[in-house]
Amino acid sequence: MYYARLVKYKLGFGQRVFAERLTKEFDQISRTLAGFRGNVYFFEDTLCEYRALNYWDTKNDAENANQVLFPKLEQELENLTAEKPSYQFFEVFDPADGRDLLFSHIKLV
Repeated sequence: MYYARLVKYKLGFGQRVFAERLTKEFDQISRTLAGFRGNVYFFEDTLCEYRALNYWDTKNDAENANQVLFPKLEQELENLTAEKPSYQFFEVFDPADGRDLLFSHIKLV
């Protein structure tokens, strides 16, 4: 069992380049934090919505990472959008039963 942290935020129209820069910056930071397992990013340009899904070894790792990452995100977005970012934590059920994290992302033939 491991944990996920889902972050959602909105930007104004035409802000994808900023979202990409922000994503790269936060990806590098998250990889240095204890318990990091991986990141997946979702961009929906037509709705100006962006999401980051981070995987962590434990709930405590996810919460500690959030204490580092979320205030930085709020600061970055402060002058760009009136909408506040949000986050949620999830326990991840992995039917791969202890295999590598990427196993759940590979199509078996």
